[in-house]
Amino acid sequence: MKQQSKIFLGLVLVTLQLSFSKPKESWREHALYLGTLQLKYIEQSAEAHLAVKVFSDDLQSAIRNADESFQVGPIDELFNQNGPLIEAYFEQHLQLEINGISQVPKLYQSEQINDTHILKFKIACPPAWNHLELTADFFMELFPNQMNVVSVSYLEQKQFARLNKQQPQCEASFSK
Repeated sequence: MKQQSKIFLGLVLVTLQLSFSKPKESWREHALYLGTLQLKYIEQSAEAHLAVKVFSDDLQSAIRNADESFQVGPIDELFNQNGPLIEAYFEQHLQLEINGISQVPKLYQSEQINDTHILKFKIACPPAWNHLELTADFFMELFPNQMNVVSVSYLEQKQFARLNKQQPQCEASFSK
């Protein structure tokens, strides 16, 4: 009986070792490629604030891929070491037009919360928004399944969009 128990225990251990030694596809792959953008018009200042929330490791990969002068370091120093590179990357992958006039988001702050970075931009913009066009194709050059969810708030009006590699642009119209 003891011999059978040892054989059974041995088979269980070998099975467990084999199941954990080669990760299943669902564990090996990055589970979610997602960014969020919240654009909000600030009426009192005639500017808009844009918060972009992304996974820190995806941000690091995109900046490393985009610029050979990327400085490797701990993830909590990513913004301090590579701030200008991050801003240059988003200048290429985040375009905004309000009323047909191109607006340039200016990166002014980054905040790391657990495994995400929130990048905060300010945008000088006209006081009246009739039409907005936004292109947000960041990270899509690396991650074909990247999805960016957009929320736009202008005065009391809110609009939402889901962007991906096939559809990286959205438009919104606002009533007065």
